[in-house]
Amino acid sequence: MAGHSDASNVVQALVRLDDVPERLPELVFVLVILGPEGQPGRLEVRRTTRNESAVAAYSSIDRLVDACGSGQPWAQVARDRLLEACRELGIGIVAFDAVLDLAPRYPEIDSRDQPPLEPVQPLDDQDGFLYVPSRPVRAGQQIVELELQPARNGRPVLLAYTSPELLAAGCGPYQPWVAINGDELEAVADEAGAHGVLLNPVLAEESRHAAPVRDWTSRPAIGGE
Repeated sequence: MAGHSDASNVVQALVRLDDVPERLPELVFVLVILGPEGQPGRLEVRRTTRNESAVAAYSSIDRLVDACGSGQPWAQVARDRLLEACRELGIGIVAFDAVLDLAPRYPEIDSRDQPPLEPVQPLDDQDGFLYVPSRPVRAGQQIVELELQPARNGRPVLLAYTSPELLAAGCGPYQPWVAINGDELEAVADEAGAHGVLLNPVLAEESRHAAPVRDWTSRPAIGGE
């Protein structure tokens, strides 16, 4: 997480490093520059109006998307790791939950256009679960149908999220979901008929549910006898 970019200026919500432990949550979403393999790499370092180096961090993925658009590369990091990286780079300011002057923005994306990825290692502090879109689930229900999405090749893929907040940000507020053990992701995907897994994708608006899902009848996909 090193390096600088020639990005536009920060316009508000500046936090000095000394105040970061009190102002930022333990986990934040930071702007990054994509590496050569298309994976999140270096911190995206910006300049304030006083020509001070700064990095941008957000308390939630929905705030990041609102401020920077769904095409903005990002990474979730621990607050202490962010502080460490800022000190290594000589950065003294974090723009927290700030609206930035991005000209131009990264193009808006539908993450289903990305090729399916192999499951990645979970965050160190993850609870061991992944959260996947499903049909509505009643209390005590033992058979669940997962909602798959078509990839660019037309084959269905399973979406998986590392937190309920990321699922809501990626699929919208009306998306039902179930939690599964992260170790069982591959088996669950196979049983549901998925040809791959996308981790923390952002769906286009037209691919999301526009209202609460109330269809309780569905074909069994996972669980049960």
